[in-house]
Amino acid sequence: MDYRKPVTFGENWSPSRYKVLPYFAVEKAVMGQPGVHRILDLGCAAGWNMSRFRQYGRCPIGIDVVPERVALAAHHGPVAIASGLQLPFADESFDLIYIQHVLHHIGDVGQALAEVRRCLRPDGVLFLVETAEDNPIIRWGRRLYPKWLGDEVNAPFYFAELKRTLAECGFVVQTAQQYSVLFWLWEILPDQLPLMEKLTPLVVPIEQLMLKFFRHQSAHCFYVAVKR
Repeated sequence: MDYRKPVTFGENWSPSRYKVLPYFAVEKAVMGQPGVHRILDLGCAAGWNMSRFRQYGRCPIGIDVVPERVALAAHHGPVAIASGLQLPFADESFDLIYIQHVLHHIGDVGQALAEVRRCLRPDGVLFLVETAEDNPIIRWGRRLYPKWLGDEVNAPFYFAELKRTLAECGFVVQTAQQYSVLFWLWEILPDQLPLMEKLTPLVVPIEQLMLKFFRHQSAHCFYVAVKR
């Protein structure tokens, strides 16, 4: 996914892709619950997630620190230039705050999670998707290339460690799941070689087999955590 151009969720994707990216079904269910209306996409980039939330019938707000990304995301809803370390919102402003592959770019994770907790209503939900260094390829790759699209990786995570961090920062983790042993490459390569998307149905069974035996070495993980 190239976050430097306008993007809309689902464009040019094979339906089989969703079989190995389980967080989509979980987030849709969470956002469909009664009382979940005020949604913040923290680190919205070009608005890819915002476009998906609108497909769910929700009207999210997005923030990002890069003006060019904010300008692109504005196509999908209200946005603002802001940092996750100092959210420009009143206490208890949101029912759900969504953070996808952004927390590892924030230097002070504790401060960012404190801001998230402040801006969530009582029993509000943090939906967090992250990259995990449980996967050795991720570990080696980050040593060689410690940036992603120009953004520094400031806080590397391991799956169990991040779960503990959420608890220490005042959240009750309801769901924690690892996924994507090698399939994470399919979130990168088809952007450069679009024809590779046609190979996705062939790759999915391989990924499912690898998950069966090597889930603890997954490159991605997600958490559903409630404000305590």
